[in-house]
Amino acid sequence: MKTFGFALWFMILAPLVGYGGETYLAVGPGGQRMSAVDGLDWGNHVAWGEPKHDQNDLNVAAFFKGAAYVGGGYSIARLTATRDGQTWSEGALPKGSPIFGLEVLNDVLYAITLRGQVYKTADGQTWTLVAAAEMPTKTHWIRAAASGNGIIIGSGDYGPALAFDPKTEKITVTQMAGQKDKNAGLKRVAFGNGVFVVGGQDGLLAVTRDGITWQNNHEHAERGDIKSVVWTGKMFLASTDKMGTWTSEDGLVWQHEQRQLPRMMVRAGSWIYGWSWPPFKLQRSQDGLAWEPVPNEQEYHVKHVAFGQLAGHGAPPPIPAGK
Repeated sequence: MKTFGFALWFMILAPLVGYGGETYLAVGPGGQRMSAVDGLDWGNHVAWGEPKHDQNDLNVAAFFKGAAYVGGGYSIARLTATRDGQTWSEGALPKGSPIFGLEVLNDVLYAITLRGQVYKTADGQTWTLVAAAEMPTKTHWIRAAASGNGIIIGSGDYGPALAFDPKTEKITVTQMAGQKDKNAGLKRVAFGNGVFVVGGQDGLLAVTRDGITWQNNHEHAERGDIKSVVWTGKMFLASTDKMGTWTSEDGLVWQHEQRQLPRMMVRAGSWIYGWSWPPFKLQRSQDGLAWEPVPNEQEYHVKHVAFGQLAGHGAPPPIPAGK
């Protein structure tokens, strides 16, 4: 009887308990956040408002030292953080533009902003601006980032490829070939098999190891516009709107397939999450071949999915206060 009573008590309170250990976190516009231990059964739904493009917009998430950090914003760089997926701190980087990249290298968390600023923190509380890119124009914006080989690569509107080296805290910006329009893509950079792949307009799929020397930096109009690039663990997948799928093991030689992938894709743990429109209709796959639907009963919009460790207890990390 006592065992039954405890089990009933646990079933009632379990949805109210914050998550600890390995956790998936999905974030999006409206400040929408939800977490799941298995990446399917979402709980801890939190939001600031309806999904739209404003200061509540959340673009990217990362796990760092037992906490999850989420970045976004509209007029300035907004931040929010949690240790259990339930209780969150809020703040901003007042001089930063909206955050589109969060990457962990050498026990340091880096934030990459729309206008190519790079902030760093070693404790999740004190953030320092360490570099700022000189972009070709004021509308060359960064929309995504990936890390590998000890560096961070960002990509975005009109084709800037930002390479940041934490050792020197220097930025190198390379203009990708043929990128004449805004053609914003949120997930057009990935790292795998020792290389970065940056996708873009007119079939661009450029490759680099160091962010300085590039291969295949030219258009292939027959491929269509590349919407997102992801590494499955065995190969790169590049999605398009109407031109099917492109696959490659090394980022240099690409094969065409007729099947259509989700427009946006991001890797979280061993899974690839994908969505098109509307962005609450989620799918996931482990190999990019077989996909399964992901329940999302509250129809939260998603821009990014991350996987990592939550402490599961303690106050959320204090982060800089916004104006």
